[in-house]
Amino acid sequence: MSKSEMTEHSREESPVLQARMAGGLWLFCIASGIVGFVAGAPLIVANDAAATAANILANESLYRLGFAANLISGLSYVGVTALMYHVLKPVSRSLSLLAAFFGLAGVAIGGVAWVSNVVPLVLLHGDQYLSAFTTSQLQAMSMIALKLPIQVFFIGMVFFGIQCILIGCLLARSTFLPHVLGVLLAIGGTSYVIASFANFLLPLGARLIPFVMLVALIGEGSLTVWLLVKGVNEQRWYQQANPAKEPLT
Repeated sequence: MSKSEMTEHSREESPVLQARMAGGLWLFCIASGIVGFVAGAPLIVANDAAATAANILANESLYRLGFAANLISGLSYVGVTALMYHVLKPVSRSLSLLAAFFGLAGVAIGGVAWVSNVVPLVLLHGDQYLSAFTTSQLQAMSMIALKLPIQVFFIGMVFFGIQCILIGCLLARSTFLPHVLGVLLAIGGTSYVIASFANFLLPLGARLIPFVMLVALIGEGSLTVWLLVKGVNEQRWYQQANPAKEPLT
């Protein structure tokens, strides 16, 4: 292989590029999730199926935007998971693979849950084959379909939380990223897990979510910004990946 080919190969496989792509996708994932929440959440009126149905029908484009934004957020996180596996595998390939597994499992659970958000669009348009149901029944079924993803979301949060804890451990053991980023991310991941089980076990568990999201945002946000702006220390990355070899130049 010629020197130019080796240089090109090194550039394509650059951990700095991979890290910055992960940071960019992570930022896009967070932004899309916020758009999805802002677009969809105001349309849902707690314990009022009729008002919720009226809001969705009156703002269907906004509701569809929220669904699309959440879908994009999930797809973006698949990319984040794959790229973070590549960036962190020099620390421990098996632990990085395990973190990727939990991340993808969380995305799969969330994807299945959010599919039910399409149900109200089917039920509320009152097609002929739905005439066997009353309007109130259709509204009630739509409300159930909207509440189900919230409960399943907490299951997905357990997997995301474990992934964050594992990535935090990998960051703390790495030589090419600041250890404090790993500590912050692991704390955020732990808060995900605690809040999820609190929701299942305690009546007021859901009220922890705003605090959990704040703690998690500090960890995820700090890592996202660092990856996007600084990437990784490329020389140390190659040294940890191949301790017996000189880093590529």
